[in-house]
Amino acid sequence: MDKLTRTDTLGHRCSRFAAESTYPLDKVEAWYRTAMTRASETDLTNDDRYKGYAALSGIKLAIGIDYVTVFRIANGAVTSIELFRCSAP
Repeated sequence: MDKLTRTDTLGHRCSRFAAESTYPLDKVEAWYRTAMTRASETDLTNDDRYKGYAALSGIKLAIGIDYVTVFRIANGAVTSIELFRCSAP
């Protein structure tokens, strides 16, 4: 968990929890899709915050203003997971 909350572009205060897994990206994505059945899904290459990373693959799953990102950088050894828990501005 980050020590400080962050404010996103819409003014939400968000806490970020980060983890890594040695499981392949597709397995971690599948687990989160099952766990978050009502979430909207965005390919991270289409997300403004992540599309600047040329070799990144992954998804963002959002429910309301909370979301999780699951991604891997090309040839990376780990799958990264970031959970953002946000509050209204």
